[in-house]
Amino acid sequence: MPRLCDLRFAGDHRICITAPAVLLNEQLGLSQEQSMPRKELLIEHLKELISIVESSDDHRDALRRIRREGFYYSFWGEEFEYRLRHLDQKIDTLLERPAPSCRMTSEEGDDILQLMTGVGNAARTEAIDYMQSGFSGAKQLVICDPYFLLSNSKSSKADYLVGIDSVIPKTVKSIELYVKPRKRDAEVAAGFTKLCQDRGIKLTCRKTDELHDRVWIVDSTRAFVVGASFNGLGNKCAFILELPEEDRRNFIKEVGLLRERTTRSKSA
Repeated sequence: MPRLCDLRFAGDHRICITAPAVLLNEQLGLSQEQSMPRKELLIEHLKELISIVESSDDHRDALRRIRREGFYYSFWGEEFEYRLRHLDQKIDTLLERPAPSCRMTSEEGDDILQLMTGVGNAARTEAIDYMQSGFSGAKQLVICDPYFLLSNSKSSKADYLVGIDSVIPKTVKSIELYVKPRKRDAEVAAGFTKLCQDRGIKLTCRKTDELHDRVWIVDSTRAFVVGASFNGLGNKCAFILELPEEDRRNFIKEVGLLRERTTRSKSA
């Protein structure tokens, strides 16, 4: 037998129960042949509901009167069944979806180097020492740091360049640097270019606005996220984290695509 939804009210909550569809026509005094089209029937009932609400003292009075009158909509049963099926499908999808997880909390995270840098000169020295150990033996570095060519106000430009020199292993033969356009101190840029020349390092510099995070890639086999720009180490608390393998591969892939869209310079 066809079903419809009997909309009842319990306090401010709505409860849907089913009833034989034939009750609708019986309550309206209509035969099956005399029934109104579904759209017109809905309009009539909505007008009645609006009239009850407008003439009621408050929302509780309106709910009591609507409950007392009783309204049946033959098409609501199908609508609610559809919506319930849709909700069931969403719930099933959510139950089957893998729970999000952080690799740092997994067994893989046990092998990931990590350091939280503090504030001050000692903290900056500790961060540089930590990076030195992570970069040890490297032959190629890719440095993605938008503000790498800007020194900070807490140290001289000469000291900043000394820090760069100390963090780059003596084994490095090439450096590819990604920095932000127009974020460049001429003295620092010239000093870094000379540093590379003096050490026989092949330097390639690319300017882009498409990178935000500070990442150092070591021989394409390791990558470190440096929370602050190199010039900001020791200014604020930040993390230095080694990227897990999958993230490293994905990041290197994106850098490769970026390489194709940017022009290179042999000097900073």
